[in-house]
Amino acid sequence: MTEVKVPSPESLELEKIHDLIRSSGPCITLLVPPYRPGEQSKPIAGMVRTNLQVARHQLEERNIAGNITDLLLEPLEELARDPDFLAGSHWSRVIFRSRDVLRQFTLTDAVKPGLFVGGYFEVRPILAELDLPAEFYVLKISKKSVDLHRSAALNEEPLKLPAGVPQTLEEALEFERPDHDLENRSVAGASTGSMPGVRFGTGSGRETQSAYLADFYKAVDRGVRELLGLRNAPLVLAGVDEDTALYRAHNRYANLLARSVSGNQAGSLLENGTLQKAYEIVRADRAERAVNALLDAKERVAPARFTTGLSGILRAAVEGRVARLYIDQAARMFGLFEGARRSGRWNWGEEDLLNIAAVETLLEGGSAYSLPTGRIPDGAPIAAILRY
Repeated sequence: MTEVKVPSPESLELEKIHDLIRSSGPCITLLVPPYRPGEQSKPIAGMVRTNLQVARHQLEERNIAGNITDLLLEPLEELARDPDFLAGSHWSRVIFRSRDVLRQFTLTDAVKPGLFVGGYFEVRPILAELDLPAEFYVLKISKKSVDLHRSAALNEEPLKLPAGVPQTLEEALEFERPDHDLENRSVAGASTGSMPGVRFGTGSGRETQSAYLADFYKAVDRGVRELLGLRNAPLVLAGVDEDTALYRAHNRYANLLARSVSGNQAGSLLENGTLQKAYEIVRADRAERAVNALLDAKERVAPARFTTGLSGILRAAVEGRVARLYIDQAARMFGLFEGARRSGRWNWGEEDLLNIAAVETLLEGGSAYSLPTGRIPDGAPIAAILRY
């Protein structure tokens, strides 16, 4: 048998997913969490091998020929011995394997180890990834330094703020000292003579420093707006709470996200975990936007175009009538689905029907979203906005 290697991880894009989810089964989906050697009680290689043993058993139960089972699993078993794989990663991975597909993708979400074997690839764990914006920005903010970073496809790059924007509070004071420390003076006593003026003021040193800092953050905000322009990409703040709160009070950038990465931001975004936390904030923001879009659509579209009935959603998805699909991330609904009209679809038996609805929706050009538990109207596990 010709040796097949698992290709290197790719960035996750909807176009790539469209290609692979057309595959006929049996389909194996393997979720691998982020890991570093020695950080877990059970080494990642052992976790993967255990999952693959379960996969082999499930394939045998479905009477899949032994040579087909070997074809499917041998590259994955070899991966569990690969030194590069065992060296670890800051990011999770999802691996898709069928007779005509072998691909792995990097995920920003810290997924739990998982294995899915069926007639469809498991796409529900990647729906939040597919909804991520093409880029977002992280602004590390403190009195000592301000750093702006662009993040796209799991990579980050530092950016320079426009000329004239101070990088530190000290630099801001050197540019132009704000008019916060002007002293008021009054003469004392009955005779003016040579008596010195008496200093008086309305602010303490701490208040004056806060005013300087506010001016500094206002200048940074102007630079951010100038640099990002009309892109309106999400911006995530990172820093200690005192600094991020003050910056927010003077921010005028429209798409500054509500949550911040809290704490000291020494070191690189990746090594200190800031980038991973920023992705978590962006994912949560996108999920909230999806919830609001669903609630708005429920009120605006004709009643016939909004449904929470699973059987009707499955039929509509296969017929290409689902424009937007929303699934409760914790829900599972297992059953038989024989409505797929595409040839070559493996009849695996009972599967998660919510996942099937997502696959069929994506195949027909619709969008699918994973929502936090309990956010779909009427407590339903699934909802759809139909095209017609």
